[in-house]
Amino acid sequence: MDALRHTFEQRLAAALPGVEITLERPKTGELGDLAFPCFRAAKQLGKNPAQLSQELAGAIAIEGATLAAAGPYLNLKLAPETRAQAVLGAILEAPVGRPYGSRAANGKKVIVEYSSPNIAKLFTIGHLRSTMIGHTLAQAHQFLGYEVIRLNHLGDWGTQFGTLLAAYTRWAQDGNADLEQDFDWAEPAPEKRRTPLFRLFQLYVRFHAEEESDPAMRDEARGWFRRLEEGDAEARRLWSWFRKISLREFQRIYDRLGVSFDTLEQGEAFYEDQLVPTMQRLENAGLLVEGNNGARIVDLEDVGITTPCLVQKADGTSIYATRDLAAALYRKDAYGFDRCLYVVGTDQVLHFQQIFAVLDKLDPWFKGRMLHTPFGMVKLPEGKMSTRKGNVIFLEDVLDEARERVAAIIAEKNPDLKDKEAVAEMLGMGAVVFFDAMNDRVKPITFTWDRVIALDGDTGPYVQYAHARILSVLRKAGGEWAAKAQAGAAIGPFLPFVELALPADLDGLAAPEAQALLFELAGLPGAIAAVADGCMATPLARQLVALARSFSGYYTNCPILAAENTPEVREARLTLCVATARALRQGLYLMGIQAPEEM
Repeated sequence: MDALRHTFEQRLAAALPGVEITLERPKTGELGDLAFPCFRAAKQLGKNPAQLSQELAGAIAIEGATLAAAGPYLNLKLAPETRAQAVLGAILEAPVGRPYGSRAANGKKVIVEYSSPNIAKLFTIGHLRSTMIGHTLAQAHQFLGYEVIRLNHLGDWGTQFGTLLAAYTRWAQDGNADLEQDFDWAEPAPEKRRTPLFRLFQLYVRFHAEEESDPAMRDEARGWFRRLEEGDAEARRLWSWFRKISLREFQRIYDRLGVSFDTLEQGEAFYEDQLVPTMQRLENAGLLVEGNNGARIVDLEDVGITTPCLVQKADGTSIYATRDLAAALYRKDAYGFDRCLYVVGTDQVLHFQQIFAVLDKLDPWFKGRMLHTPFGMVKLPEGKMSTRKGNVIFLEDVLDEARERVAAIIAEKNPDLKDKEAVAEMLGMGAVVFFDAMNDRVKPITFTWDRVIALDGDTGPYVQYAHARILSVLRKAGGEWAAKAQAGAAIGPFLPFVELALPADLDGLAAPEAQALLFELAGLPGAIAAVADGCMATPLARQLVALARSFSGYYTNCPILAAENTPEVREARLTLCVATARALRQGLYLMGIQAPEEM
């Protein structure tokens, strides 16, 4: 397809010298494979867009394709055999290490900061958004040729740890109730309601509940955080223990999600020794002014931000803005990045506007390199989730419930399925992760169990089932057909498929349903590119649903293993099955979802 696109662009450029050529993908294959919208060119040339489209249709010719004007659009539609050769060739003849849709290294470096949970708290369903959106962005950027640094900016410093230290020393260090002693680390997978992390969560909730009637407790919490920043031995000892048990629990969840980072050590606390130098740089640049009660701020009214950026509290302690500034300065020196993406909720929009504005003032190098990719928060039907109040849905509860629902269906419909526990985990995970991806990143999500772990409709299991059904067809075909669709061990975001030659005869793919499936396969590279361009997983999720739906039509209307098929028709149709399985498997993998081979 790349060669045909290039040819179309060249012919248009020759016919329209000096005009920028931008191609689009029509909504359906019946309209064509590529479209040139004539609006901008017509305006530049002083013509009517529909008239220009008609003129170009008569002036340009491309072998194996027809050109037709459709109002202001010039549509290029490939002949059935040309479309089959172009799409299947791109998928099956791609060399190992350069799968369909991927690009060669472009020399650009992207930091993706995502997940970023607070230590001493369990993962909630809200953490899924940042974690899996960020994972897909990192995967897609690497797939498209970027060098990607995956960072987890742990929330392991700040006032909330003063709260936790105060709560812990008040209620947990009471003889046998001491959490540091009351836990069997030898137990490989402790029930989550018995872990120290859950009990720390309970202490945190209790403290915030009781401070409502005892405001003096807030001063107690602030005092503990001041002790932590000043290096108090007991505060540091307890904080280190909170961090240790948190990282152990986080890693278990990340392993289950299939998510990894280049480092878990560059959380907020990592930049502690850089806070003073950061404040000094702000001072030297003449940016610091005194705010209310002796706090230190950076005024941003000159850039249209009426709320100043608070960088140091009146008591001399740091705030997360200070630590984000220190992190950005460190990352410039350590990585020299071209782009830094912050996958953080919409409630932090103002914060990042302030941070980026301060960085632009401090060092023009940062301008245009920093991007906040906000996502809508997960809410409960009764309102916003709150860790302080304890009204949250824990992520692992959702994953477990999804797995159990799938396991019940398997027990009813396919009790003899091999590795049914593993398949139930794959499908349950697919349901939860895919649900999140199908929702527009910036819109909030209202959590209900039936929506989040739905197994029917435009869901992860629907796409996973399409893959499994293809593998079933290929196994029935015998020979090496199933092996041709399967990948070896994953290499980064790339799945190593063996390069295959196309059949000489592709007439068996002339049916409209086969052509519709080829059209959707051709849309996969664009969907992956759209993930990086728009910083959201939704385009890929929707394209995979379109692929699965098109395969269903193809499977129903184009008998693949029918006895009356000639050998040539059978081979062509099986080849399209192999290509579709590869595309589905790779697309799901980029999203962090596994593709089962049996269901």
